[in-house]
Amino acid sequence: MMIEVWREFIENYCKDKINEILSKYDEDGHVKPSIEIDVKNRLRNFLYSRNLEDLFEKKPDMVINMIKSAVKDICKTHIDIRDLNVRFVNLPRRFLIKDLNHRFINRFVSVEGIVRKVYEPKPVLRYAVFECPNCLARYGREEEGGYVQRPFKCERCGERNLMLNVDESELTDIQKIQIQDLPENLESSEPPKLLDVYLYEDLTGRVLPGDKVIINGILRIKGTKKFRAELDVYLEANSIEFIDQDVRNIQITERDKEEIRRLAKREDIYDLLIQSIAPSIHGYETIKEAIVLQLFGGIMRINPDGTKQRGDIHILLVGDPATSKSQILRAVKQVAPRAILATGYASTGAGLTATAVKAEDGRWTLEAGALVLADRGIALIDEIEKMDKKDRRYMLESLEQMTISIAKAGINATLNTRCSVLACANPRRGRFDRHEPIVEQIDLDPPLLSRFDLIFVVLDEPDDVRDKEIAKTILTSDVKTKTPKIDPDLFKKYVMYARNEVRDIVLDEKAEEKIVDFYIKLRMKSKEQGAIAITARQLEALRRLAEASAKVRLSGIATVEDAERAIRIFEESMRQIAIDPETGKLDIDFAISGVSATQRDRIAIIKNIVKDLEETTVWGAPEEEIIEKAKEFKILGGKVRETLEKLTQKGELYRPRYGYYRVAEY
Repeated sequence: MMIEVWREFIENYCKDKINEILSKYDEDGHVKPSIEIDVKNRLRNFLYSRNLEDLFEKKPDMVINMIKSAVKDICKTHIDIRDLNVRFVNLPRRFLIKDLNHRFINRFVSVEGIVRKVYEPKPVLRYAVFECPNCLARYGREEEGGYVQRPFKCERCGERNLMLNVDESELTDIQKIQIQDLPENLESSEPPKLLDVYLYEDLTGRVLPGDKVIINGILRIKGTKKFRAELDVYLEANSIEFIDQDVRNIQITERDKEEIRRLAKREDIYDLLIQSIAPSIHGYETIKEAIVLQLFGGIMRINPDGTKQRGDIHILLVGDPATSKSQILRAVKQVAPRAILATGYASTGAGLTATAVKAEDGRWTLEAGALVLADRGIALIDEIEKMDKKDRRYMLESLEQMTISIAKAGINATLNTRCSVLACANPRRGRFDRHEPIVEQIDLDPPLLSRFDLIFVVLDEPDDVRDKEIAKTILTSDVKTKTPKIDPDLFKKYVMYARNEVRDIVLDEKAEEKIVDFYIKLRMKSKEQGAIAITARQLEALRRLAEASAKVRLSGIATVEDAERAIRIFEESMRQIAIDPETGKLDIDFAISGVSATQRDRIAIIKNIVKDLEETTVWGAPEEEIIEKAKEFKILGGKVRETLEKLTQKGELYRPRYGYYRVAEY
C-alpha cells in the first residue's frame, strides 16, 4: 500500500525531472545520480493531502527507501537503488543546533549554522567483503556504527587471516565537518553550540570553513561497541543549501546570460556598475570605479620561463575616521561572487594565510586563512594597520605571487591565494596629514605598500555643497536613491560570467601606444627632476586596469578608451599620495618609502657634513657648524634640524653629547 503512495508522488511531481537526471547517469557508476525533492513546495503538500504529515520527519529512512524503489519501478532503470541518492531541500522548518535534543534522534531535521572546521574526505566501507586467501570463500559484513567486524576465521578451512576484497566491497566517500550556531542567532552572552556533520558521496568537498549553510539530514547516535548512558550525536547530511551565494553555488541561467550581454553593450554600463556599489554612500565615484575594475580583474599570464604576472588588482583606502571606508568594504562583500572579510585587530598572520593544526587522530593538517579562502575572489581587510607588523609580512608573497608557501609541523605545501585585496587603514594620529608621507602615517612597510596597485586617500574636509548632499543622502527616506542600479545577485553573476567568459585580452595598437606614451612621458620627467615618477610595477598596474575595463564589456580587446580610463584612475591615486610637498613634483618613492628625492639628497648631504666635521671636536660635529655648512647647499636650518632628528631616530646618527653628532658605524 505504501509503495503505491510513492509511485503516485513520483508520477505526479517529478517523473520528467528524474528521467532527465537518470539519462545523464554514468553507466560505469562513477557518478551516482542525485534526485532533488522540494519538501516545502512538493512533498509536504502531497503528504498533507493523504494525512501523512509526520511520516517524512519521523520515518526518513523508510521514506527514502520507498522513493528509491518507486523510482526504479516507474523509470525502469537498471540502477541499483543503493546507487541512487534522494536529496531533500527547502524544508519548511529550520532548527538551531542548540534546539536539538533527544526528541530529534533518527528524525529528519534542517539545521542552520556556520562551518567551523572541515576535515579531508576519506573512503569508507558501507558493505565489506572478506576473502579467504586459501579457499577463496567470501563473507559479507555490513557497516554498523562506523565499524565493520572482520570474520574471526574461515568456516571452510579455518584460516584466520581473511583479506578485504576491495573490488567487491561497497565503498563511498565521507567527509566530516563541524558546524556551530550562527552568531546572529545567539544571545549576547550565549556560547555557540557545535555539531559534527558527516557528508557522503557528491556532498563531499563542497563546503569551506566560514560558509553559512543549511544542512538537511538525519540526526544519528554515534555508534560504539558499548553504549554510554550519555549519547553523542551527529548529523548524517542528506543535502546542503548555502545561505550566502558563492562561486560554487551560483547558477547562471540562459536568461541571466542574455541580461548580462545586454548590459555589457550599454554605453552607461560603467556608471550603472559604479552606482550599484554602496549607493547609500554619497560620492567616491573614482574609488567605486576602481573597485568595479578590481572585481572584474585583469588577465593572469604565465611567461615562458615559468614566472607569473598577476591579473588581480589590489587597492588600499587610507583616511580619516567616519568616512565610510568600512562601509564600502562591506558593500563590496554583497556584490562579489566570493568575498572573505577580516579585520586587522582580530587577525594574525596565520589567520590570513594558513596554520597547521592537530586533528583528533593526531595528524597535522593545514587550516586555511582568509587569503586562501578568498582564492578566485576578493579579500577584504578592515583596519589593516592594527595588525602586528610581523603578521603583515606574511602577506608579501600572497599579494604578488598569488601563493602561500607553508613549512610547518613537517608539512611542506603551496596554497593558492589568487585573489584581489581591498584593504582600508586609519592614520596613526587620527587625521590624515597631506604633508607627511603615507608610510609614516599607517606604519606599513614599503615592500607591502608597493604591492597595492592603487592607494586612495579619503579625507573628511568641510565643503558646503558636498556636506549638504551627504546630509540629504543620510536623512532621506527615499528608497530609490539608495537602491543599486543593478541587482546585487545579477551583479555577482555579471562578474562571475565575465571572469569565466573572457580568458584573454589584447591591448589594441592605440591602447598600447597610449599607455606607453604615458609611461615614457613620466620616465622622462623623472630623469629631468631626479624623482622617480613611475616604475615598471605601476606599468603592470595600468595594464591590469585596462584589461579589467575591457572585461566589463565582455571584450577580448582593450581599446584606447580602456587605456584612458586606467590612466585617469591611476593619476588620481598618484595625485593623492605621491606629490612631494616640498617641490610639488610626482615622486613614487615619496609614496612608497616616505622619502622623496629631495629628502634623499638632503640626507646624503647632511651625513657627509657630519662625517667631515665629526673629528673637529672630541664630542663630534657641532649642530651649529652643521647648520652653517648646510647653507652652502641652500638647506635651511629648520630642515637641517628635522633631518638630524630623523637620522638619529633611525640610528644612522647618534649624539655622544647634546648638540653634537656622529655617523653610526655598522
